[in-house]
Amino acid sequence: MKEILKGTSATDKTVTGKLVLTNEDAINSKDKVILVKHHTEPDDLQAICNSEGIITIVGGTLSHAPILAREFNKACIIDCSDLIINVNNIQIKDQIIQVGTEILMDGITGRIYLK
Repeated sequence: MKEILKGTSATDKTVTGKLVLTNEDAINSKDKVILVKHHTEPDDLQAICNSEGIITIVGGTLSHAPILAREFNKACIIDCSDLIINVNNIQIKDQIIQVGTEILMDGITGRIYLK
């Protein structure tokens, strides 16, 4: 596995899933997914419930995403400031990762890996 990103762990759960960027993709996917957002809002609730985990660019341990992750027993890594969200992919420095790519979230260390 190749480490691609490090953030702040907000839960101690480790999960794998396919990267998705939209609520619609998280809700409609038959696969296990990890939802990547700049931040979460109340409208994201169903998508969060359907995801294995949440990755956000901003937030603290008491922000919306970690609170919902703990409530619904989901993995959550926040404060991934090196992450840029594009329409069909994410960018981390010079690396592009497409929607649908399988990733692993290590909720203990806050590290994210390509699977």
